[in-house]
Parts: sequence; structure tokens; C-alpha cells
Amino acid sequence: MKTLNFILGVVPSAVEGGSKTGEMNSPVWYIIGALLTIFLFAYLIYALIKPEKF
Repeated sequence: MKTLNFILGVVPSAVEGGSKTGEMNSPVWYIIGALLTIFLFAYLIYALIKPEKF
């Protein structure tokens, strides 16, 4: 129940400053997210193949 209260408290404040919400929708953030995902995926595969190093 605390999470719901937190979400309801944060979302209206984000909507009020309408100009700030569009900044995270640029293609650069999608590219950064894709690179981070590939890096994490490669790390997990490497840890699965060579578990003695971890």
C-alpha cells in the first residue's frame, strides 16, 4: 500500500511541469538503454560461461 501512495504522490508532480516530461523521450535515451542492456546481457552470459571468476 505504501508503493501506491508513493506513485500517486509522484505522478501528479511530474505532470504539472509538462515541459520536463518530454525530455526523456529523445532517441538518445533509447540508444543508451540498448547499449546498457547489451552490456548487462554480455556480462550475464560471461558469468554463466566462466562462473569460477565470480
